[in-house]
Amino acid sequence: MSVTDIDNLEGSTLGKYQIVRRIGAGNMATVYMGHDPFIDRPVAVKVARPDPTGDGEASEFYKQLFFNEAQTAGLLKHPNITAIYDAGVDREHYYIVMEYVHGGDTLDRYTGINELLPLGTVTALLYQCAMALDYAHKKGVVHRDIKPRNILLTEDREAKITDFGVAVAPGLHSRVSPQHAGSPLYMSPEQVRREAPVSQSDLFSLGVVAYELLTGRHPFHGENIDAIEYRIQHTTPLPLRELRGDVPQIYQRIIDKALAKKARNRYKSGLDMAGDIALVFDFLKQPAFRLTQQEKYQQIENLHFFRDFHDSDLWELINAAEWLRLAQDSEIVQEGQAETAFYVLVAGEVAVRKSGREIVRLYPGDCFGEMGLVSRRPRTASIVAITDITVMKLRDVVVDRTSINCQLKFQRRFLTALIERLEHATERIATVDEDD
Repeated sequence: MSVTDIDNLEGSTLGKYQIVRRIGAGNMATVYMGHDPFIDRPVAVKVARPDPTGDGEASEFYKQLFFNEAQTAGLLKHPNITAIYDAGVDREHYYIVMEYVHGGDTLDRYTGINELLPLGTVTALLYQCAMALDYAHKKGVVHRDIKPRNILLTEDREAKITDFGVAVAPGLHSRVSPQHAGSPLYMSPEQVRREAPVSQSDLFSLGVVAYELLTGRHPFHGENIDAIEYRIQHTTPLPLRELRGDVPQIYQRIIDKALAKKARNRYKSGLDMAGDIALVFDFLKQPAFRLTQQEKYQQIENLHFFRDFHDSDLWELINAAEWLRLAQDSEIVQEGQAETAFYVLVAGEVAVRKSGREIVRLYPGDCFGEMGLVSRRPRTASIVAITDITVMKLRDVVVDRTSINCQLKFQRRFLTALIERLEHATERIATVDEDD
């Protein structure tokens, strides 16, 4: 099998998959857009590139490395991890079939100073990556090669972590030694020392990615590998504000913690890192709104949303929630927006609008955004302030950290709100039918 064979498979088939066109190539593989005729969907087909040296032992190593990705990523089912569908051998072509990502850019494109994404987009992508890594780590999988080129960006501006070729997972013998794992620019200090990686190693690498996406500059840039490895282990990157003035100061605390030299000083989990990243949104969108904790308690204790919550639950939420005061005509939620947060209206009135048409009005004690939290799908309606309002905003990571009893009460309130909305919609339909 020649390199030419790998690079010219358009119009052929591998197994049951029809090869449509080439969409990318690297040292390890060529990637094609394919078609699955049984399910009638586009797929990405990654075909292993043979070792050009012809060294049989090296070729076997690369083959094992290739299928390591299929076996490891196949353990994971998460919206921000590229799904693996199949793997096989056809005419000595080793291939993996995976989710086809429309748009297909990698974050590597957006690490240049002239190509930086908006801060809100970067924050959303980093949040998604941290949550995806939290999921993988809880499954016992350590990626070991988090870098911009291994994070795909969909047309909907969502992140997809890919390429688990050097990952380690429980029950799977690691065929890749530490010296072969990872990319030098994104290695954690323990990886540089060829020590066994831990979940915090991936979070360090994500911290490096975050620094690049925010500043267009690598935090440990060096003239050669030795210089880079030294800086990763011993130097502190320039403060973000020296490179980009509009970055909220909270990001510096996140970067400092993610890039701590000792693993034990970093975030304990991806969920913890995601929780801090989620706080950035309010620094980007809204000025600070300050109430004492007692004032917050007095404003929500009699709201019908919280009527089944104990005082201990309320104080837990008061300490964790974000409080916003917004002016009349402010758009709190935008139709089509992807955000895993929901709101409880504390004061004022808001309108729920679909395609510009008002569907229903909400009043203090009502909630909105809960379906986006549960389904993790883009918002299906917009929410606009009819008066000046006060809202209590809760993100999914906050809810996930509450007690089981508190989470059950949230689910009950969400279900009640959904039933009330359906009843209201039914009444409107009935009224229209009567008028006709």
